[in-house]
Amino acid sequence: MDFLSLAQSAAMIFAALLTSVAALVLVSRGRAPDADLSAQATAGAAEVPEIVFLFDGESLVDASAAAQRLLAATPPNGSDIARLVAFLAPRFPDLHDTVMASGEFDVLDLVSSDGQTRLCVGIGGSRLKIRLEDASDIAQPGVDRHTFLALTDEVSMHRHLEAALPVPVWRQSAEGRITWANAAYQDLAQTAGAEASPGGAIADLFDLEGPAAIASDIGLRVQVRTKDEDQPRWFDCHASRLGADYLFTATPATRVVQAERKLRDFVETLTQTFAHLNVGLAIFDRARRLTVFNPALTELLGLPAEYLISHPSLVQFLDQLRERRTMPEPKDYKTWRQQMSVLEAAAKDGSYSETWALADGRTFRVTGRPHTDGAVAFLFEDISSEITLTRQFRAELETGQAVIDSLDEAIAVFSPAGYLTMSNRVYADMWDCDPCTSLGEVSFLDATRRWQQACAPTPVWGDARDFAATLGERSNWTAEVRLLDGRRLSCRFEALPGGATLAAFAESEMAVFAPAEPRLEPARA
Repeated sequence: MDFLSLAQSAAMIFAALLTSVAALVLVSRGRAPDADLSAQATAGAAEVPEIVFLFDGESLVDASAAAQRLLAATPPNGSDIARLVAFLAPRFPDLHDTVMASGEFDVLDLVSSDGQTRLCVGIGGSRLKIRLEDASDIAQPGVDRHTFLALTDEVSMHRHLEAALPVPVWRQSAEGRITWANAAYQDLAQTAGAEASPGGAIADLFDLEGPAAIASDIGLRVQVRTKDEDQPRWFDCHASRLGADYLFTATPATRVVQAERKLRDFVETLTQTFAHLNVGLAIFDRARRLTVFNPALTELLGLPAEYLISHPSLVQFLDQLRERRTMPEPKDYKTWRQQMSVLEAAAKDGSYSETWALADGRTFRVTGRPHTDGAVAFLFEDISSEITLTRQFRAELETGQAVIDSLDEAIAVFSPAGYLTMSNRVYADMWDCDPCTSLGEVSFLDATRRWQQACAPTPVWGDARDFAATLGERSNWTAEVRLLDGRRLSCRFEALPGGATLAAFAESEMAVFAPAEPRLEPARA
């Protein structure tokens, strides 16, 4: 149930309660339930019994039978005088102030706000005599026993309803005086230490700036401090019209306030955490409204902080990027909107990652990640320096490759871990091995095996493996080997910075020997 319907329900309950009590007042002014009905026919109208109360201080010392029935129909909250004043307050709103301002032996004659009831108050020392009479000349008809019991049951039901309401409900006049409050309000007042003053005046717990200041569809959040609790209790107060007065409801909102405070602290913590990042962060909630961003986002994208604080939608955010040319320029708007729909869907699944090349030469890496409660987070990273460095490095590698490809020697470079990192075309032709076409890594051991298979037996390859595996200082050395086809190769092994190894091969300028042929020897006898 929302706040408005809760206030309306409480108003209906309270209005029904007043109607039922008013009916019982009329009953108390008629004949007794067990009176002879035939007497009404002969007498015409029932004789109205007196409703008289006699109080000594706040205690009732004497009352007529009708007055006792009337007092028994009021809610059992507070002293006898407080119960009666609370019952009379809606029709005599100034009763308490008028009595307090009277002299010690004054006699007051008050008329109710509806002009139907007259209240005679006699003050004598500490004693107070109150007489309740009809102010109109219309005789009240008698009520049969069954109607009386039905009204009594209805009053009892409404009394239990208002007592069982878990939220504070109270009635307040246009001047701000509280004339009635339910049990939850009274319990809260006792917990807060704001007990009713002598004479039955109900303490104002919420200190509202006039009932008319609270609209039933807006409400006002206020706090009430209690005696035994460090933190105040929060309530959402709503008001609805009840004749010339207002009926208020105060729905507990302490948990809501605590949750909002925790969420606000969490957002502030996130903002402070991400404030020092160089990566721009933009988090959009489930409704795709910008909720969290860091200063790097404004610096990278050039969006003013005032615009980001206004919580733009994701579409509005991307429109701004498009207008400021901080995202790739689309061919047409329709295609761009389709791309943005794909972007949102991919970010929701956590699979969006693209590189944006901007017209001003900058390059952004944009990543979309799903966030809690259906939110989406976008990361904007300026990778222009990284792209530039990568391009320079690639250019240097291409230049270096072109240089070694122009050499006459077969060149192979191995990393400190012993894997081939660079070779030239002469090497690929000499050893029939092109690393570019190989799927796996070529180790120094694999390379020496290929060399060994193409050459005559020699201890050079074992020494070369030992040289490449040495971790300390190494001395460059050369050797000469013979291929199976008879050509001689000059081998050069050098230690490069960082523990890498260079192996270079060149055909020797010395005479080329014919390949070794097997000789036939006579068989021994």
